[in-house]
Amino acid sequence: MKKILRLNEVAKNLLNLTSINVLNLLVTLVTIPFLSRVLGPEHYGYYFIFISASLFATILTDYSTQITGVRDVAKNKDPRQLPRLYAQYQAVRFVAGLFSCLIFTVYTACVIPGISLPVIAAYYLIVVSGHYLTASWFHQGISQLSALAVATLLSRLVHIVALLLWVRSPADMLLAVFINALAYLLTGLYAVRCRHTQNGLRENVEFTGVWSRLCAGRDSFIGDFAPNLYSNIPLLIIGSLVSPAVFAGFSIAMRLVAIAGSVQLMLSKAAYPIIAKGKGTFGRLLQLNVLLSALPVLVIFMFGDRCVTLFLGSGYPDVTGYLKLLSAGILFNGMLTAYSYGYFLPRHLDREFRNISLFVSLVSAVTGYVLIYLFSVTGAIAMFVFARMLFVMCYALTHRRLSRR
Repeated sequence: MKKILRLNEVAKNLLNLTSINVLNLLVTLVTIPFLSRVLGPEHYGYYFIFISASLFATILTDYSTQITGVRDVAKNKDPRQLPRLYAQYQAVRFVAGLFSCLIFTVYTACVIPGISLPVIAAYYLIVVSGHYLTASWFHQGISQLSALAVATLLSRLVHIVALLLWVRSPADMLLAVFINALAYLLTGLYAVRCRHTQNGLRENVEFTGVWSRLCAGRDSFIGDFAPNLYSNIPLLIIGSLVSPAVFAGFSIAMRLVAIAGSVQLMLSKAAYPIIAKGKGTFGRLLQLNVLLSALPVLVIFMFGDRCVTLFLGSGYPDVTGYLKLLSAGILFNGMLTAYSYGYFLPRHLDREFRNISLFVSLVSAVTGYVLIYLFSVTGAIAMFVFARMLFVMCYALTHRRLSRR
């Protein structure tokens, strides 16, 4: 009976996390072809800078709470402690959120000409505030993700409808940017309401001990953030090296591969709280993630051209070729997420997790940026696949060494 209940909890978490990612997929599939035509290459590039910087801002805002916060909440046996845990980890996110707003306001002002600093700052304040209020780490830790699924559905529907109705020309680029920020804020406000009605939680921040929690989560944050050196940062580099058309094809392929691997990641995250409680197995998670790799790879090689033409039109001829080169990374991604959320993090092996992630990301970045300089898009793809392969090798060797103790 207990095993059935555990499987139901994993299935419930997986369903909710997957639904959130499917909604994000729909937004991506609708907005990329639409905005690339309406805004034009130059303004679409500016829009993409805002979106990419927003991603980094939310990653910095979360700091290590998606790992340490989820783990502590999942292992908490006393519901009366939840408000205090929530307030403590939200304090960490509050400090990190202010820091990320400052960084990316300055960055965007330097990269995009002609936009006033207060306008840029307002955008990031809205994005970070919405993400802060969403507090997905807490919902994942207590296995109550249905509220986030509903919040994401509502905000994404508003996002898509607003873009289609009001964005008509390159002059509407900033409007499109702030519509994106509005989606973050709507999600956050709905999540606040759900936490209050379902868990009796009120928004509170406990700054006492925030520095110690920042230090305690340092290893997890470094390990979790380091892969951006080879995955997301190269997008910004490639955008400055190639033509808008080539950049569009490459960025779309990277996003589709990320979506293909998101099911593996969501399965691992859904199982993470259960494995952290000692009620799940790493081996089963690894097997499932490897099996899940087969479907997208088969689709890419058997129906890639048809699917790309069907969903994106005829304006992206290079996407299928990029996807085939990137397909090996899907398999490696399934394995490395299983190792991360099924073995290292549930066992509090944060330092090993950090060391492997930092080593792989730095080695991949050092070699990969040279490849990008020499071979442009092909070099970036080679770096991406190599990094994921190196992750799996390091995880497997460390796992074998620790298992022998």
